[in-house]
Amino acid sequence: MKITEEQEEQIINFGVFGYSNERMSCLLGIDENGIEEEMEDTSSEFCKLYVKGKIKADYVIDCKLFDMARSGDIKALDKLNSRKTARKRSQK
Repeated sequence: MKITEEQEEQIINFGVFGYSNERMSCLLGIDENGIEEEMEDTSSEFCKLYVKGKIKADYVIDCKLFDMARSGDIKALDKLNSRKTARKRSQK
C-alpha cells in the first residue's frame, strides 16, 4: 500500500488513539480488508506507523506520570510503576 505523507501522520494518530480497523478504513477511504491485511503484516509500513503511534502515546503518558510523581504525587508514582510492571510482563 502506498502511504502519503498526510496519511503517515493520520496512521500514527490512529495508533495513539487505538482506533479499530473499521475506523481507520472509514477515515482513509480504504477497504477494511485492506487495512486488516496491513495490520496483520507486522513488516508493513502501515503497521509500523500504527505501532509507532501506540508507543508514542505510552511515552507521553509515562512522561506526564513521571512529572507528577516528581512533584510528590504518590498515586502517579504508583500508576507509573504499575505501567512499567505490566510492560515487563507483556514482554516475557
